[in-house]
Amino acid sequence: MRLALVPFFILIAACNQTASLPRPDSLCAAPGARCVSAPVRDVVAVDGETFELQRLTDRGTERLRLRLIGWDSPETGDSAACAAENAMGQQVEARAKTLFAEAQTLTFKPEGADRFGRTRAHVYLDGTHIGWLLAKDGLSKPWLSETVKPSWCD
Repeated sequence: MRLALVPFFILIAACNQTASLPRPDSLCAAPGARCVSAPVRDVVAVDGETFELQRLTDRGTERLRLRLIGWDSPETGDSAACAAENAMGQQVEARAKTLFAEAQTLTFKPEGADRFGRTRAHVYLDGTHIGWLLAKDGLSKPWLSETVKPSWCD
């Protein structure tokens, strides 16, 4: 009987992998780090990995799109690979908006641009990495290679 339970516990451990990720340190806390901070009210969560900073300037509204480095979240609509990913993507959008509503400050460390022109960045809400906050809810996964996307349809 005990041997029959071993696969069950292995499965539970594998499914709960992202929930046990250690909280990453803020790269912006390092001495000399070049980071940008903005009030959360100036930022819109587009989805779980894209955020838009909007500021009024003398030339009108200036927009900067940020793409989270090293994390992936489920897509929605035509970008989703399956119905389950689409449903989860909608949960991510709602959760990201809630996290932003509860926070005061968004801080990011920019690192170049992606192929869509978004600024690649490590993004923090009140000092805590947004990718990690979403991963605690199973709504984001580490994407270390940034080539092969994690699957949300398994």
